[in-house]
Amino acid sequence: MRPFGLYVHFPYCTVHCPYCDFAVATERAIPQERYTRAVLAELALRAPGFEGLAPRSLYLGGGTPSLWDPERVAEVVAAVRARFALPVGAEVTLEANPEAADRGRFAAYAQAGVNRFSVGVQSLDPGVLAKLGRRHRPEDAERAVRAAAEAVEDVAVDLIYGARRSTVAIARADAARVAAWPVTHVSAYALTLDREALAEETPLARLRRQGRLPLPSDDEVVAQARALRGALRRGGLARYEISNFARPGFESVHNRLYWESESYLGLGVGAYGARHAEGGEHAARYGNARTPAAYLAAVEAGRLPTAEEDLLGPRELAEERLMLALRLREGAPLAAIAPSRRGEIEALVRARLAVVRGERLVLTSRGLDLHSAVAERLMP
Repeated sequence: MRPFGLYVHFPYCTVHCPYCDFAVATERAIPQERYTRAVLAELALRAPGFEGLAPRSLYLGGGTPSLWDPERVAEVVAAVRARFALPVGAEVTLEANPEAADRGRFAAYAQAGVNRFSVGVQSLDPGVLAKLGRRHRPEDAERAVRAAAEAVEDVAVDLIYGARRSTVAIARADAARVAAWPVTHVSAYALTLDREALAEETPLARLRRQGRLPLPSDDEVVAQARALRGALRRGGLARYEISNFARPGFESVHNRLYWESESYLGLGVGAYGARHAEGGEHAARYGNARTPAAYLAAVEAGRLPTAEEDLLGPRELAEERLMLALRLREGAPLAAIAPSRRGEIEALVRARLAVVRGERLVLTSRGLDLHSAVAERLMP
C-alpha cells in the first residue's frame, strides 16, 4: 500500500507573528473541547477517502499546538490510531513555542503519544526576535528545547535567517548554538515576504511593499544561508533537503511524504490535503476554511469544511514531482526529465549546478541555492 501522512492544524495563538501567513486566530479563550470534537468529526468525514493507504506519520502543527490541552491531544492521537491503525512507534510530531510549553507539558504530550517535538526557535538574537514579533527570549528557547529532550529523543527546531537585523555572524551563531543542544533536526528558512508565495499579505510583507522594511540583500541572504549550513554541518547535522538538516536516522518522516509526492490527509482550520489516485496520474487537493468560525460551522453541520479544491492531471503532477525530488539529497530520476529537456542536464553539470549519480540528477549545494531556476529549465 502507498503511504500517507496526517496533518492536524491547531490555529490558536497568543499573538499573530507579523511574518506568518498561516491560518491562525488569537482568541482570549480557546474552545478546546469544541475544536477537538470538530477535528474528530472531520476525521470521520474524510477518512473513507484515504482507505487503502498505509499511515506513516501524524503531525500536529499550527498555530501553537502547545496551547492545546494534552488531554485533547491524546484524544486526537487515539482517534487516528483507531481509525487508521497508525503503527506503534510511527512519527507523531507536535509543534511548540518556547513561551507556551514547559517540562510538565512536554511530559504530558509524550504520555499522550507524541514522540517528536518541533520547537519554534527562529533566532537566538534578541534584536532579530523582536523584529520578527516573537515573544520569547533566547534563554526561553534553550530551556524549552532541553525540556522537550527530557520527554522524547527526537527534538527538532526551526530557524529563520534573512530577517531584519540578521547578519552572517548571527546566522552562524544561531546554528552553532542550536547544534550544540540536544536536537536531532533543524529546519532553516529564509524570511519570505513575496506576495505570490504567501497565502495572505502579512504585516511585514505590507511594510516591505511600502518600502518601510529594510532587509538584507539577496547576496547577504545567500551568505547567511551558507554560514548557517556550515555551522550545522560542523555540529553533526547533514543537509538532506534544501532547508532541512538532520542527525543520522532523524530525517522527518512526515515531511518526506510531501517531498516524495505521497498523499496526505489534512484536518482542521486552514489545513490542506491531497489524495493521489492509484497509478499516480491524477490527484485531488483541497484546502479547508481558514477561520475557526467558518470551519466549525461547516463541520458541526455535518459538512466537509472544504474552501478550495484543485484537480491535478498527469502533466501537473509530473512537474511537481520533479520539482520536489530536486529538493532532496537523492535528487530526481533521469527518467522523470522529458526527452526534450535532456540537453539541459549536460549544461547544468558543466555549470556545477548538478551531478549525475547513477540514474539520478542531484543538485549541488550551489544548484540547491538556485533550485527554482534549475527546476524551471528542466520542465517540458
